[in-house]
Amino acid sequence: MSGNESMRGPRHEIEIDLRYVGPPRITQGGYISGLLAMHLDTDTVEVSMRSPTPMNRKLMLDLGVPGRVRLYDGERLLNEARPAELDLEIPEPVTMEEARRSSLRHVTDMPYPYCFGCGSARGEDEGLHLRSGPVSGRNLVATDWVPTAGAAGAGAGEPVPLPITWAAMECPTARAMEIGDLKGPDELILLGRMTTRVEGLPRVGRPCFFMGWPLGREGRKISLAGTMHDESGRLLVMSKLLFITLKEGATYDDYQPGLG
Repeated sequence: MSGNESMRGPRHEIEIDLRYVGPPRITQGGYISGLLAMHLDTDTVEVSMRSPTPMNRKLMLDLGVPGRVRLYDGERLLNEARPAELDLEIPEPVTMEEARRSSLRHVTDMPYPYCFGCGSARGEDEGLHLRSGPVSGRNLVATDWVPTAGAAGAGAGEPVPLPITWAAMECPTARAMEIGDLKGPDELILLGRMTTRVEGLPRVGRPCFFMGWPLGREGRKISLAGTMHDESGRLLVMSKLLFITLKEGATYDDYQPGLG
C-alpha cells in the first residue's frame, strides 16, 4: 500500500487480490467491508456498498475525513465505512454439535464455487468453506468453523485478522434468506450494506460457530442477521446484512467496470 495526498486528504493505493472473490469477478462484500472497518477505531462499523468492488486493479482508499473511510475506483465511490451502533435480538444459541450437524461443508455444488467465503471449489487453505444449513426445528441456519492458518493468514492460536473475520460473517448469514423464502431461485444478489459489531476475534485452530436468521424483505432489499460464537457459546461477532437483488434480466457482468 502506497500513500499520497489529494484534495480529499490522505489517500492510499490498494489492490484487491483475486483470492477474495465473491460473486464472479467481484470482491466478496464481507472482506472489503472488513478491510475498510480496520481503519476505524470503534467496535461497530457500518459499510455501505455503492458499487461492486473490482479486483486486480488499482483503487484508492481515502482516510482524509475523520470518522469515514472511503474506497474509490478513480472518481467513482465504491464503498463508505463509518462508526455505527448495532442492537440485535439474538436467538438462543445453538450448540456446537447442532452447528456441526447443520453444516453443508460436504456439499460440493455451490452457486458461487470460487467464493472466498463459501466456495466449494477452493482448496482447504484457499477459502473459508463456510456453508451453513438449516437447524432442525428452528428458523435458523448454522455451521461450525475451525479457522486454518492458511486461509486466515495468521499463526496457530493467533486472532483471525479483522478483514477475514468480517468476510467469515457474510456467507453463513446469507444462507438464511433461503429458509425465510426471501429470494427467488433465479434471483441474483449483491451485498449492499453490512453493519458489524466485533466483541472478540476468533483464533486460528480453535472451534467456533455461526448462526444466521432472516429479518425480512422489502422490494428488492433482503435483510438478515447473524452471529459468531466461540466453542462455549460466548458471542464474538454480530452482523446485520442488507442484500440487493439485481433487476430482472441483469447479470453480474453488468456490474463490471466499463460495463452496464
